[in-house]
Amino acid sequence: RPDALQRAGTYPMKPGMSPIPGLEVAGVVVALGEGVSEYALGDKVCALTNGGGYAQYCAVPASQTLPVPDGLDWIQAAAIPETFFTVWANLFGIGGAHKGQRVLIHGGTSGIGTTALMLCREFGIEAFATAGSVEKCAAIRELGAEPINYREQNFAEVIADKTAGKGVNVVLDIMGGSYLNDNISALAMEGRLVMLGFLGG
Repeated sequence: RPDALQRAGTYPMKPGMSPIPGLEVAGVVVALGEGVSEYALGDKVCALTNGGGYAQYCAVPASQTLPVPDGLDWIQAAAIPETFFTVWANLFGIGGAHKGQRVLIHGGTSGIGTTALMLCREFGIEAFATAGSVEKCAAIRELGAEPINYREQNFAEVIADKTAGKGVNVVLDIMGGSYLNDNISALAMEGRLVMLGFLGG
């Protein structure tokens, strides 16, 4: 999504960032900066850039780079960094989600949503996720989470019912204003609301 917004001219780059579009890349390491020891020339990597991803060569801080998992092609690999870094920083870093807790992920079949649900499954976190169709709810269930069809159900009421009124520890929200009251209702005592976007104001 940020790449598409950048191409449309609605995602301005911060000062010091490359004016060349492209925020996600995958490729082979052809040079190493001073002090970089975790990678070697020829390693296959994917990265979240500070711009410049549409160029033939792209310089990226090592801390924004990941090794390409076995079995993935370049396109699949390039789709990893943005969502994984975003989810890790927000759901686990800011939100503090950990094993044994409950979370609510809005937009459960988006890139951020599916990544969050996969990580929740791996780390033993009970997850609920919203979506707007039967097909998307089925996909959420396949990722190990409890789907909530927001067109047919009020997510705060479902959370209250499924958690015996205890709520979730973290809400990862992309909607903003239109979901605020229900997000707060869905939260457990001392729960955290982490807002990634404002699609709903």
